[in-house]
Amino acid sequence: MDDFSPAPFGRRATRTGRGRGRGPSAAARRARIAGALSVAAVVAGPAAAVPAGATTAPPAWCAERGPLTVRTMPNTIDIAECDLRGRVVTGAGGLTATVPRDGTSVLAHSMRTDGAAELRIEVDDRDRQIVISTRGVRTPEGRPSEFQAPQDACRDGRYRAQPSKWPKGSTVAWRYHPGGTGRSNATIAEGVSNVFDAYTDCRSDRQFNPLPNVYQRYAGSSTRPPNLTDAAACGRRDGVNTFGWLAMGAAEGNVLAATCSWSVGPTTVETDMALQTRGRDWWSGGGTCPRGAYATTAVATHEAGHVLGLSHVEGLGHSNLTMAPSVGPCDNGPSTLGKGDYDGLIALYGAR
Repeated sequence: MDDFSPAPFGRRATRTGRGRGRGPSAAARRARIAGALSVAAVVAGPAAAVPAGATTAPPAWCAERGPLTVRTMPNTIDIAECDLRGRVVTGAGGLTATVPRDGTSVLAHSMRTDGAAELRIEVDDRDRQIVISTRGVRTPEGRPSEFQAPQDACRDGRYRAQPSKWPKGSTVAWRYHPGGTGRSNATIAEGVSNVFDAYTDCRSDRQFNPLPNVYQRYAGSSTRPPNLTDAAACGRRDGVNTFGWLAMGAAEGNVLAATCSWSVGPTTVETDMALQTRGRDWWSGGGTCPRGAYATTAVATHEAGHVLGLSHVEGLGHSNLTMAPSVGPCDNGPSTLGKGDYDGLIALYGAR
């Protein structure tokens, strides 16, 4: 900025020259300085009025209230520009999560009657950034024009891993929440065991070997529900892994289940799983499946795959795998792991 400060007051020699008059008088000099200062004030104007430490207004997409939609936001967000911590963000398929305040990142998965969705919110407190990504998969109705017959699950080695997992050799302790259904923990526990114990119909002994190097332990029932809201949104974690039933009445009508995983860097620190009780019929696997009901063990097995760090495997050619992004009514097939499901677990945890 230009320096318009007046010269110091005091005597100053005035040089005279032959044929020249005296320099400007003191009054003239003061008038000239005052004029310069007036011009500076006009030029500086509003900038001079901004108080020290003031910040610029947040971007238009950073609304002060209500949920924020990923499609209207940049993928990488500067926390100084828009602090999303504690705010609700909605991604593909209406999947929603609260941005963690405690320095963890969160990954949300939902399974719907017509597909699935993922939403990842990575909070980097060190670099003061939040990175958000989302994707949705919709199951086409009928046979598409370029139909690809699904591969045999026992030969299909496709898998996709999440950015975080539990430490190798660790034990994941979890509690069961009945959610007012009166159901025992049997079918949920069976689905969890199917993943940890690599249950399959690809072998005569019904188990892939060696088993992945990670364990699970049932820690009893819980009166507290999984940390998901009635909109199937990931809420604030409480340090307890809770699996069970939840009336998610504000969720979209096609939601079957949702799982939330919180992590610090590449390490998972909590997971919560909820199966929808509102407007859904469920089949325990015994007797004849009621029309339109969904197999509890199949959905629980799929969600337990998310608990251990597996993401959805897209493509009709892989639809026989447990981690395929859809399941039909009365379809208990996802209860048994395919080769890709097992290969993904071994890639994440190694062998016991």
